[in-house]
Amino acid sequence: MPLHKLITILFCFQTATSFSQSIKFDEWKNLTTSGKLPVQCKIQHSNNNLDLVKFNGKYFLSFRTAPNHFASKKAVLYVVSSTDLENWNYETEINLASDLREPRFAVFYDTLNLYFFRGGTNTFKFEPKEVFVLRKTANTNWTLPQTIHLDGFVPWRLRERNDTLYLSAYYGKNLYQNSHHSNLRLFWSVNVVDWKPISQEPQVDILSAEEGEFIFDKQGNLFSTVRLEGTGSLVCRADKDSLYIWQKVRRKIKYDSALLFDHGDDIYLVSRRNLDGDIDKVKHRKNERQGRISNLIRYSITRKVTALFKLNKEDLSLTHITDFPSNGDNAYAGIAKIDDHTYALINYSCDIKKKKSSWLAGQLSKTFIYQTTLRFNP
Repeated sequence: MPLHKLITILFCFQTATSFSQSIKFDEWKNLTTSGKLPVQCKIQHSNNNLDLVKFNGKYFLSFRTAPNHFASKKAVLYVVSSTDLENWNYETEINLASDLREPRFAVFYDTLNLYFFRGGTNTFKFEPKEVFVLRKTANTNWTLPQTIHLDGFVPWRLRERNDTLYLSAYYGKNLYQNSHHSNLRLFWSVNVVDWKPISQEPQVDILSAEEGEFIFDKQGNLFSTVRLEGTGSLVCRADKDSLYIWQKVRRKIKYDSALLFDHGDDIYLVSRRNLDGDIDKVKHRKNERQGRISNLIRYSITRKVTALFKLNKEDLSLTHITDFPSNGDNAYAGIAKIDDHTYALINYSCDIKKKKSSWLAGQLSKTFIYQTTLRFNP
């Protein structure tokens, strides 16, 4: 082998090895069984949708608890806070006698805002109805939930840029029916209540486009992942001067429950990973809708883990870095920065100490909120 090729191979191996060793995480701890949540939090069988943020020197966590993974009128959203990520204080709770999902924090000026959507009560239907926001400042209590008039949309992520809040949301009514037309949009607001679409046309209108996770880099450019239910995903980019135009690269890997975060100039993704590989494996299908159903069936009976990826901004590829201890139904992570090299990372999962199960079995099983500390070596 030529010397220059050998040197290149050794360099790449050393770089990959060093890279894999530069990110570490502590033991994952079960928060829901720790006894450190407030007594007001009545933990039920299923604990999942969550978000984490740091505001005014405190960490705020919101999570959903319900009798099961699916829609329920007994679903409750709790909000708790902590100064040390160990002992948690009760903040507030939301109970509207209907399903409640996708709690999303957004800090805007001196106010902490929490968004979520109210769903239906039919276990076998996905019925997004209204999107609400409630707010607090350092010196005030939480307000009552207030509608933001995006009925039928599902909020996924909020980010602040240049004194403007941006919200990604997809239209979720009839999501699993043939009549559904994808409509994934970026909205903007300067007062946290009144939202306008960034453009007349949606950013993504490809079949079954959901969960439009996005983040801005240091220059203000936008990067995004979009779940294509049953067929894979999109990895997208938009220039800072034309945020409404998304360049799209289609992938066969499905990045469920996506969370993007940045460390320095790098962007990382935490999402659910299918251990069976690409989701889009069906061949000789008659059309995309039929193939999607076949893919979803296979996807439901295979195993998943929560994983960490790194984004390549140039070709919009994602490199798998590591899997986190997780089992059954899992992912939907939240993250908050502790210091320049350390992050609090929280997700949900079936019991990580029990026998590994499929995603479908996990959705019928008990789920817990887990937390760890993610460390980047200087």
